[in-house]
Amino acid sequence: MEQLKVRKKDVIITNAMAYLGLAFLFLYLQYAYRHQLSPFSIVYLRKSAELFWYIALPLIFSSVLIWKHHRLAVLGFNFSVLLVGFKVVEGLFIEFNKIIVIATFFYAVISYFLYQLMNQYLSSANINPNYTPNDLFSPLLKGIAIRIMDADKTYNGHLTNWDEAGCFLQLDHAAKLPAKIRVQIDFQGRTFEENGEVVAETLDLKGVGIKFHNTARSLDVFNWSEFTELIDELGFQPERLR
Repeated sequence: MEQLKVRKKDVIITNAMAYLGLAFLFLYLQYAYRHQLSPFSIVYLRKSAELFWYIALPLIFSSVLIWKHHRLAVLGFNFSVLLVGFKVVEGLFIEFNKIIVIATFFYAVISYFLYQLMNQYLSSANINPNYTPNDLFSPLLKGIAIRIMDADKTYNGHLTNWDEAGCFLQLDHAAKLPAKIRVQIDFQGRTFEENGEVVAETLDLKGVGIKFHNTARSLDVFNWSEFTELIDELGFQPERLR
């Protein structure tokens, strides 16, 4: 995958990072509760550094992966959540506590739903180029032409990935695009238009991820939703462009 600079990060990214911080806090508080220690005690604060330093490191590393939208971000999140859960359950085998069991149940449920949301977001077409710098073709064997318009400028390129909410494309020439743009695609004798927002770009400024605003359908203009319906019917899929 191309290395990306994500201009606009989704709220799920900040929520996942905050949740990893809360997961560590959960581990910290349950240990203090089981051993009847004050969580605000300076002595316990120092002791926790010795007890949980090896837990904090994966959490921090995973947060960095999530912030950078790395391909291992979901794996890092899962590992961190399971690591904290394992330490909590390990303490329950030593001393069973109903309150901690209930808290662990909610921890597991929230972790699972966050994993699903983050996995769905990181699979979005607008942050997945669907090609690498080492691809044999440039970048794909077959491309669907696309135009990006900004005021009096027009940029040409072709689609490399898409879904119902957005797309990724490669420009013919590197360019720094503005945040708000308009996209046009000529396909099967029709012109499809949609307003969008640039949310990601490759470091060479040739790859661009766009999130669309879901323009309402009209008789005058075909929109992005109608385009995805058409190419689905024709059997076009991003992975088959390779």
